[in-house]
Amino acid sequence: MITCKNSDDARNYFAEKGLTYKDVSEGDIGVLFILLNKHVKRANKAGGMSTNTMRMSQKIKSKYNTNGIVKECYFFLNSHYFTQREAISFNSDGFIGFAGCADAGNKSPLMGAFVEWVDAISS
Repeated sequence: MITCKNSDDARNYFAEKGLTYKDVSEGDIGVLFILLNKHVKRANKAGGMSTNTMRMSQKIKSKYNTNGIVKECYFFLNSHYFTQREAISFNSDGFIGFAGCADAGNKSPLMGAFVEWVDAISS
């Protein structure tokens, strides 16, 4: 598993593994949510996030094709001072976003989960 320094690295890793949205099913989205929870909780416990109160929102906004393949999907983070800020987004135009308002430290567990997920779905 690689370590991504920034959002571009994570997007490039997805592409380098030969993945597109056509490879992402509703079940894969569920797996990503579980991994995001794991990585965010671990980072909070280790003091790796700025407030250590961040958690994944239970809300996932998603649309799928009739065959269960993702069209777009949005994961959100909550904390003691905000609700539903972007964690990871699979935008309808094919762009994958990573916590646009977060600093590198707060993005790190999200990208770690994403890389672990990419490895899992590409094997």
